[in-house]
Amino acid sequence: MSERREGFIPNPVLAGLVGICPLIAVSRNLAEAAAYGLGSAFCAIVLGAVAPPLRSVVADRLQAPALLALSASLALVYAFCVLLYSPAIAAGLWVYLPLLAVSGLSLSALRRSASSLGRFGPDGQSRLGAITLEALLFLLTATLVGSARELIGLGTLTLPVPGLSPARLVFADAAPLGILVSPAGGFIFLGFVVAAYRAIVGAGGRKSP
Repeated sequence: MSERREGFIPNPVLAGLVGICPLIAVSRNLAEAAAYGLGSAFCAIVLGAVAPPLRSVVADRLQAPALLALSASLALVYAFCVLLYSPAIAAGLWVYLPLLAVSGLSLSALRRSASSLGRFGPDGQSRLGAITLEALLFLLTATLVGSARELIGLGTLTLPVPGLSPARLVFADAAPLGILVSPAGGFIFLGFVVAAYRAIVGAGGRKSP
């Protein structure tokens, strides 16, 4: 990425396609998509804040395992929080909760924290600020994609409320377009969203990577 474009932080899903496969798997409904997006954002922001000072006190040969252990610990803490908040959502997210440790967003945060640009990028934007923006965009995208797939595909919205059974709003008696909640339907739906996003970005005079 050139210096001219480094300051523009694109939507990590719609432009960079970061973590797209796990997102498709968990965005079958609003509750699970929002929980996964929040976990990804939490891990990425904490890693972005902690990784630089950790690198300065840990020997070079130990940095990779130390950062991996930190990322795994964050994913484990978040998984326990989700389990306590809503066992139903935790069960729906399944293996993707521990996999937050090596998600595309977490790895992107570690890459940005190790950037050779120093604390600030060429446009004066802090690395942690860039990581935070990317994480929040990921959370927003996950929530919107999960909501749209569930609403259009099943005619319902599953709310991320605490307890054994999440609350569900029913807008249609039958599934309007059930294929959208399948993996294939998820890829097709996100493909149209990506195309629309890139068209909007292109119309604004910026090139998405």
